[in-house]
Amino acid sequence: MDISSKYFALLRQPSPLVVKRLWDLVVDLYRVGKLRECVSFLRWELFHRLRLFRLGNRYVTFTDQSFFSITNDRVWLRKNTAAGSVLINAELSFRAVPIDWKYCFRATDGRLYGCLFSRPNALVVSVDRSQSVEVLHEFLHPIASLFVSRNSTLFVCVKGAVYQSRDGGLSFRPVLNLSTPISYFLFNNGMTELPDHTLLLGEYGSIWHGRSWQNLAYVYSSIDGGETWTSSDFLQRQGVNKHVHLVRYSATAKAVFLTDGDNKKQIWSNRALVNESTGFTTGWQLINRYHHQTGGYLSMAETQDAVVFGSDYLGGTNFIVRTVDGVRFEKLTLPDPYRRSPVMNLVTRQGASGSELWATTYSCLSSQAKSLLMCSYDSGKTWTRVIEFDGASHEIRLVSSSQAPSDDLYISITEFDSLHRQQSHRVYRLACGPNPLVQPS
Repeated sequence: MDISSKYFALLRQPSPLVVKRLWDLVVDLYRVGKLRECVSFLRWELFHRLRLFRLGNRYVTFTDQSFFSITNDRVWLRKNTAAGSVLINAELSFRAVPIDWKYCFRATDGRLYGCLFSRPNALVVSVDRSQSVEVLHEFLHPIASLFVSRNSTLFVCVKGAVYQSRDGGLSFRPVLNLSTPISYFLFNNGMTELPDHTLLLGEYGSIWHGRSWQNLAYVYSSIDGGETWTSSDFLQRQGVNKHVHLVRYSATAKAVFLTDGDNKKQIWSNRALVNESTGFTTGWQLINRYHHQTGGYLSMAETQDAVVFGSDYLGGTNFIVRTVDGVRFEKLTLPDPYRRSPVMNLVTRQGASGSELWATTYSCLSSQAKSLLMCSYDSGKTWTRVIEFDGASHEIRLVSSSQAPSDDLYISITEFDSLHRQQSHRVYRLACGPNPLVQPS
């Protein structure tokens, strides 16, 4: 039950039933365990309205003066996007590729493994930077997520099971059954590898059973390269009621970060797991004590200087959170009109001048809640808007990932009709050189 989607539009419309709708909202918030999140929403809204976030410069700073804006004007879209390039600056542009990636993961040897929107059941590989692909394996069901370890072992999640391949995707065997057939791990954020090759995976999924969520908040670990796995329910024993958002190792902080949802939205760190031979359930330290301190981050990326997280508060106030040591956290508020759009994904790219952070925010609740593709050249201190879009008519996603930062970056741009049905879908790769025919508006 998505409370934000259900009530956001209803409560904006004048109606004699407003009191009843408010009461229904409170009842639903109680049923799904979101009352403390609602209190945080109200607190952040008050801080924003009273301009208290301005004290100490606690808003995200945008350095650009102009940026692209995708509207539902098909002529504009055809001229500026389908033409094959979106100008970022004098050196970079997005250029269309013939492969409609849904996800792609760059292995250490440079190969791109992934699945396609047009063929979601097939694992494919590209060796020519997405000019062509070869089908490696066809699953019976769509691929929900994938991960490639440093020794090029492939892990593919399909219908609640994780399959492993040690021969480059030619053959697979099941190595882990998650708790439900709809469970998976979030691409780019839900599975990680430690320096000693230990693998960690967080289970994600949403199943509503009448009056409560089915609890999927399991974390899995493997010390033998994914051959066997150990399950832990320590999050459930800590009161988490839904699923795991993020489990990622940070070389910058030398720690594992883990975030949960839905009722508590917490963030945990673990240094003992990295530095000592301890059991998986030991060493976890809770970073945020109260919900309003933020914590259920949906995305993470890092440079050599900082670790950056993105918040997941659909319809509320969202944050870019930055830390250099995993102890002290700087929380910057997204300003209007982007404030109500969760930071869905973060990716590090190795550019010509150093590490870049790329982020996408997305909300389809209202045309006033704009969404963004944006990037940072200073480890998240400041950001540059690249493309602004209306989530009711378009969606931009970061679709590429890798073990270590590379110069590869792929995005998809999807257009929807008034009923939010997909009308068009294209994938673009960041490349050197601008398109002189396209100028920012």
